[in-house]
Amino acid sequence: MPLCPPYFSGFDALSADEKSLLMDDALPQWLCAKKTDAGGAAHKCSEGSSAAVICIHGFTAMPYEVMPVARACVQAGVSAIAPLLSGHGYRELSMQKEKFGQITADGLLAAVREEIHRARQRYGSVGLYGHSMGGAIALILAAEGLVDACAVSAPALRLPWQAEVLAPVICRFAFTRAAPTKELFYLPSYQFYHSYAVRALWQLSHMGRHRLSEIDCPVLGVHTHGDKTVPPVVLDLMERRITSELSTVWFDPSSHAMTLDSCADEVNARVATFFKQCFC
Repeated sequence: MPLCPPYFSGFDALSADEKSLLMDDALPQWLCAKKTDAGGAAHKCSEGSSAAVICIHGFTAMPYEVMPVARACVQAGVSAIAPLLSGHGYRELSMQKEKFGQITADGLLAAVREEIHRARQRYGSVGLYGHSMGGAIALILAAEGLVDACAVSAPALRLPWQAEVLAPVICRFAFTRAAPTKELFYLPSYQFYHSYAVRALWQLSHMGRHRLSEIDCPVLGVHTHGDKTVPPVVLDLMERRITSELSTVWFDPSSHAMTLDSCADEVNARVATFFKQCFC
């Protein structure tokens, strides 16, 4: 059954009409690591390594946010796919608000399940990497046993206390609130929140932290004590509840957007090394 709003798979070439609807930094990507290439150069292709990582962006964000990890994985010999999640990445403000207000936790999970299914048809080993909301999604689906390894950065298993308290109340009403980017570097994202989208994020956060004990694949969690968006306590939650092989690493003084901030090279390389060790 088609998802509403749709997600855009990294495996599909977009039509001209679809591209016109989306921001340039929102376009999904499929990068293939060919073992025959010296240095593991990135290619857009249909064949390649025997392992792949699906890279899931965060709330209001788009593939641009996780592409540094995707490229690092390719350099390490592991192919990477970066889909665009449902309701994200639209160019026009009116469509942004319409589509973002339609997203649901179930719809976001269904989109990534479909991407995993498509990856399984092409690769022998499949991993999930997720940042922030994408991290919560990745951990939920790892708990479902759908992937062979899972890495997350600043996973949204907890939200700022204001959101934890207010989300169940405000989500009964449809409205938007300005949310300009606070980073000092380029980070394309929606410049607003929608109350219904916040509800989906809050639900994913709740599901993610309550399913940690069901995960049985290797997991890597990276975070920073300087994160003002996702409380650092989430790594403590993972350490207490995940019983499978787990590694945690701190990258201070990075901000929430760890894949792009001051420690970006180290963060991206650490995630790629984790998947290389799991699959190669």
